[in-house]
Amino acid sequence: MKIWIRHLALAATVVILSACATEEPPSADTGPEAAVSSVPDAALAIAIDQGVRNARMPVEGLITAGQPSSEQFAALRSAGVAHFVSLRPTTEDGAGWEEGLASSEGFDFNRLPISGAGSLTRENVEAFAAIMDDVGDEPAVIYCASSNRVGAMLALKAHWIDGASPEAALELGRSSGLSSLEDPVRELIGLEPSRP
Repeated sequence: MKIWIRHLALAATVVILSACATEEPPSADTGPEAAVSSVPDAALAIAIDQGVRNARMPVEGLITAGQPSSEQFAALRSAGVAHFVSLRPTTEDGAGWEEGLASSEGFDFNRLPISGAGSLTRENVEAFAAIMDDVGDEPAVIYCASSNRVGAMLALKAHWIDGASPEAALELGRSSGLSSLEDPVRELIGLEPSRP
């Protein structure tokens, strides 16, 4: 009788363990993580819908773009964007008003003036990396006039600060909007110039 009870207990244990093993793991699309990851997607959709120039998301949570208008700022903020970073000097046409808006409406804004290839210095890239550290994983928009300077700075940060290979850094830059500054970036990260 005792042997029969042991076999029954063993069979019950096997049934219970096999039932646990076949349970579906929780879906990755539920819970608080899903809500967080949907904020950047919604913000990108709004940026595109609102006509933000060259809006794209090369890295989860980071929208790169050309200059947003004040109306586009408001739409992006309502979609959950927590930080805005401008790489435009205040002297450029259409730039310089964002600090006042950030001050009156209470959102995070940084400006790092990058005026062209001459501004692609290690010192500026280190300052950019410090801004990006402050942004962390929260949804952010980084912009210049077209996203070309954004792509350049992200490529240089990826290589000089984060240790990415030159090829991976250049690909990140391109996917972020790098265009006319590609040859200066290629030179700075040790790649041959592009062919005409």
